[in-house]
Amino acid sequence: MIPNLAQLPERARMSGGRPALFVAGRMIDYRELASRVNETERGLGALGVGSGDVVAVLLTNGLAFAEILHAIAQRGAVLLPLNARLTPRELAFQLEESGARLLIHGSGPVAELATKSAALIDAGRTLDRVEAGPEGAPALAAAAAARSETSAERPQIDPARTLALVYTSGTTGSPKGALLSHRNLFWNAIGSAMHLGVMSEDRWLVCMPLFHVGGLSILLRSALYGSAAILHERFDPGAVNRALDEDGVTLVSWVPTMLERVLAARGGRRAPDSLRCALLGGGPAPRGLIERARSQGFPIAATYGLTEASSQVATQLPTRAESQGASGLRPIFGIQLDTIDDDGKSVRGRPGEILVRGPTLMDGYWNRPLESERALRGGWLHTGDIGVLDSTGALEVLDRCCDLIISGGENIYPTEIELVLLEHPAVIDAAVAGRADADYGRRPVAWLVATPGQRLDPAEIRRFCGDRLAGYKIPVAFTIVDALPRNTAGKLMREKLA
Repeated sequence: MIPNLAQLPERARMSGGRPALFVAGRMIDYRELASRVNETERGLGALGVGSGDVVAVLLTNGLAFAEILHAIAQRGAVLLPLNARLTPRELAFQLEESGARLLIHGSGPVAELATKSAALIDAGRTLDRVEAGPEGAPALAAAAAARSETSAERPQIDPARTLALVYTSGTTGSPKGALLSHRNLFWNAIGSAMHLGVMSEDRWLVCMPLFHVGGLSILLRSALYGSAAILHERFDPGAVNRALDEDGVTLVSWVPTMLERVLAARGGRRAPDSLRCALLGGGPAPRGLIERARSQGFPIAATYGLTEASSQVATQLPTRAESQGASGLRPIFGIQLDTIDDDGKSVRGRPGEILVRGPTLMDGYWNRPLESERALRGGWLHTGDIGVLDSTGALEVLDRCCDLIISGGENIYPTEIELVLLEHPAVIDAAVAGRADADYGRRPVAWLVATPGQRLDPAEIRRFCGDRLAGYKIPVAFTIVDALPRNTAGKLMREKLA
């Protein structure tokens, strides 16, 4: 098999009548999905989307997203998945920097968000827009047919071609677009399969957003395996528990906050026997949470992954036993791990920076050659994360970057928030750090220094942030101080903030 993700026509030939998707109360088999995707791809061609063009997608989880994803893969175009929780300004940055050719968006509030975002990009740029309704492909195809009746011939897909441009804070504070090729995502799917196994009746519950690489990769790998994905529009603990009990779910991916809420809604009921693996990522999870889940029969497998490595990097083997915590993560097939000290020397048995090497690593950051070179120097991804490798090669992750805040599975970089706070005329200095939170793991809090002669009003600062940052990035508390702790070089000593 050619290592690319444009394999849906072949999958439909092999598994035509088998379930591909369960979505909104419907079962879509591979034959129907392939037919719908072909129509969507023709629509993209009619709109002038060609090989290498960036197609931005601002949609909630659903059939439309799945169809467009596979159509983009077949066309040789590039998917730019957008987070609907971002502000128009944040979305406009991604649309403009990526050079997106087309924006496909949903209806209602999402359409309004798309309009505001598009209005903020360079007036000299052309950005076509198409609204995709609940039925997805027919709506796109109809819009395309109204403009053109022709479509280009389907290209042969080079495995090295970029399939997805996924924005992430990466190993510094500013958002950057990680370039993930067909080959990267293909080998991540193979590595996951070798680690967790593949069963013909597998059904992977997707209740995390598809704009995250963790959700996106499930759709791609399911089609590669010929298994089914159960797609939920959003995370809802009650709906998740119903799916676990009634829909034959065999695999699911969660972050700790999601698991906590599923257990609370479940009321002590044991996990169904059909569930063979529950991946738990998005940052270190409390040991007590993992043990509580396992005591109820959940086969928890803690996992460590990054956007820059196409999702999974190292994962536990699933177990229902309470004795194993969140350590002992093993690299998936094809991945090598190392940890280094401050001098760049390999270390074992003590904390060091986690390095990753293998075929799943991104090609770099879009239009950021210096940052790409720093992140991928020596052929290794320098993650900035801290962990311990034991003598057997098992990994324990200690922290997800020294400054990164993991809040409900979302990555929040303090630097991005600080830069917004410093835009306020009454703020002369700002610092942000994470504070422990029972529900979200950590939440951002801020310390502010007022411009001389100015008075800071926390409520007004919060409103100011609301126009510029996604809601989950807005600090939950503001402390006014005379000065921030900085060293002689002027670098913020974030560890002293608390």
